[in-house]
Amino acid sequence: MWAYRKRPQQLTEEERANLERLFEQIPELALPYHFRWAVTDIFDTKQSREEAAAQFEQLREMLAADDEDSAVLLEFFKTYDEHREGILAYFDERKTSGPVEGLNNKARVITKRCYGVKETETLWNRLCLDVNLAAEAAWLTVQSIHTLTNRIRDVFLGYYT
Repeated sequence: MWAYRKRPQQLTEEERANLERLFEQIPELALPYHFRWAVTDIFDTKQSREEAAAQFEQLREMLAADDEDSAVLLEFFKTYDEHREGILAYFDERKTSGPVEGLNNKARVITKRCYGVKETETLWNRLCLDVNLAAEAAWLTVQSIHTLTNRIRDVFLGYYT
């Protein structure tokens, strides 16, 4: 099953053979495997918004021409259609909201770990330490850490108020 997770270009001959045997035994897995990597290739290829949209439409047409096995994969295009502009915006500058989502997740984890902590400043300090500022904080004074924490908090609150 590990071969199913790897890019087709990264498969060894043995893994390719194992994957082919898997597809012979469970043919329904072949289409999702190839679709997944086709979508990944669209995002990995340097291209314009228009070129990416055209490739997504080619994928849609290919799936629509297929039999009922592709019905579940066509659900992807419902989400794509609802968020088309946001998805295609990635191709303008190749930036994602990944760093912000990662910071939000860290903040949620810290909030859960610090259950019962009532001081906002304590939570902010923990957040700063968890986003790899611990090495910098080791040589900073307590006052400079407070200043840094306050600046981060101010910026963060500016986005969420």
